[in-house]
Amino acid sequence: FLYSAYRNYFWKGCMPGADGNLCKVCIGDSEVEGARVSSRCAASHNERYYGNMGALRCLVGNPSGRSFGDVAFLEHSNLLQNIESEISGWAKGYTAIDFELLCRDGTRAAVTEWAGCNLGPIPPSTVMTRPVTVTKIYDFLMKSQESLGSKLDSEFHLFQSRKYGENDLLFKDTTQYLVHASHMSYQEVLGVSFFQLAESVFNCTPAGKVKFLIVS
Repeated sequence: FLYSAYRNYFWKGCMPGADGNLCKVCIGDSEVEGARVSSRCAASHNERYYGNMGALRCLVGNPSGRSFGDVAFLEHSNLLQNIESEISGWAKGYTAIDFELLCRDGTRAAVTEWAGCNLGPIPPSTVMTRPVTVTKIYDFLMKSQESLGSKLDSEFHLFQSRKYGENDLLFKDTTQYLVHASHMSYQEVLGVSFFQLAESVFNCTPAGKVKFLIVS
């Protein structure tokens, strides 16, 4: 349903993993010789316009000033991190003033006004595992977090990807710490606002064709 709506509204774009006109703007891995065509529109970091940073990269364009994107869908934190902190060389020279947020009521707002101008809350990322391995995976992640999560003298940081030229590789770079959530229902994990929004979307589809299902 959402894919069809985007395809009908935008005459071309880059939605990694899609096809048709929603792949026309994708460029693949332009930095690896011979990999551009094979990785084009891949739903992974092999596509330069994949993820939050990729969406921003598409919007900013290349050093020559050529840009294929007019609108980018991403989290506000990624925009502020990459633009204001200049952690991405390709975004150097840009400031938050160069961008605007498109609000749901048709108005526009400054990037700093994201709390009152957004498409809705995004639920936290979740590590999914089989029931028989929950304890083992949980213990491993907690130990990894203790030793690699925040120590400044550690060569490897569990929640930081900038060293590798990308973002959100293992976990989101905005992650502060991991918490145990197996005692929570999927509605609680998603949040009331997001769950209601998801339900409203699926309720618009023909009966019997789409079912909202989360397996935990």
